Amino acid sequence: MDDKTKGSWLIHHHNKLRSVLDLTDYDNILVSGKAGVLLSAISADNENQIDNDRLAALAKASGINPRLELPNLISTLKQHSLVDTSGNGIAVLGLTSSSVLGHTATIFDSMNPTADENASLYISERASEEPILDSIVKEEVSDTFKLSSSQSESLLANSEEIGFIDADKLGTSRLYFNGNLFRRENATKTKRVLDSLNEAERRALSDLNVLLSSHACVELTMAKKVLGESLFSKVCAVGLYDINAVCNSTEEVGFITLPAAFSKYSNAQVDDAFDLAKAFVSSITYGMTKSQRERGQIRIVEALLNAMIRGEAVGPVPAIEQDYKVLELKGVVKVGIGKKKGRTGPMMKLLKKEVGILALQVIQNGDASEHSLSSLPTAAVSRYKGPELNRAIVRKKQVSENALATTGILSSLRKGGF
Repeated sequence: MDDKTKGSWLIHHHNKLRSVLDLTDYDNILVSGKAGVLLSAISADNENQIDNDRLAALAKASGINPRLELPNLISTLKQHSLVDTSGNGIAVLGLTSSSVLGHTATIFDSMNPTADENASLYISERASEEPILDSIVKEEVSDTFKLSSSQSESLLANSEEIGFIDADKLGTSRLYFNGNLFRRENATKTKRVLDSLNEAERRALSDLNVLLSSHACVELTMAKKVLGESLFSKVCAVGLYDINAVCNSTEEVGFITLPAAFSKYSNAQVDDAFDLAKAFVSSITYGMTKSQRERGQIRIVEALLNAMIRGEAVGPVPAIEQDYKVLELKGVVKVGIGKKKGRTGPMMKLLKKEVGILALQVIQNGDASEHSLSSLPTAAVSRYKGPELNRAIVRKKQVSENALATTGILSSLRKGGF
């Protein structure tokens, strides 16, 4: 696999490993993944100067302990000539999300990763192409990475337990897959899913797809109403739809999008590694629909985004200080007090131009509309939960209720059958 794909799997695996207690077998994945997450948070289009306070804040928001982990990660990035340090902070090279993933892969490779670590990346990539039987994967990893039969079995068991891959029973075998199934060859795979359903389920799925074609984002409660709880759980568990969640201090609101909604403008798997564009569109749409005029409601979104893409600071309006905290924590924008046209107040500047361009393309072409998030709460958006985390939650609930619920769908996705 190329470095960008490897980097995206490293970030994916890092996110899964954060909830695991015993990490000794995957230290290199964890460290390189953390380095990549940190690099994404601190980098911008151009060389970026960051003082120590902001560096610590961005690290903490990325799940990195500023005292225990940050110094070593900065040292690693410095060894790869990605940052330079001073007494007051750091300077970071200008980087895109794709280049961050490439550097993440380079850092991982420089650590002399184990055969198990390399094999875990291979397994995830393989299971994202199509659902695959355990016997086939076992043979492939044994031959490719020179693992014994017992080592391969242990690797597959660990990968399933940690969440690198998902599995369903199929007779005496196990069928592996993961949430990236519909990032590629989406139309063909969706047709196979439709063919595996009964007439009523096919009609419901088609109805939801019609809604998504006109609105791009549909509120979670509406999607469940159209599909019914059972079908909703089955199709979301295998990744046919993405569940996004926007959170604040009072509640959490979910909405559904298609995994390929952004793919005609970018590499969907690269974008999904950090969820930057989806978080950006979510926050901007919130500003269009829920923010009152007096606090800075977005009325002409294209003009706003074009100004930000040109490198201009926008504002000052009160909403900037509250509504874009998610983007601040992900290092997409920088917020501060400024002055413009005789007014002083919170202003915002885009740090990652590529994310703004992608958001503008999606909004202009109907893949996100002002109806998308119409039910968002009125409190400030402070957290964004991406599709993979939400899919894993649905998957866990679905498995506990009916372990075989997705088997028919997974079987239909396999090329050539069994």
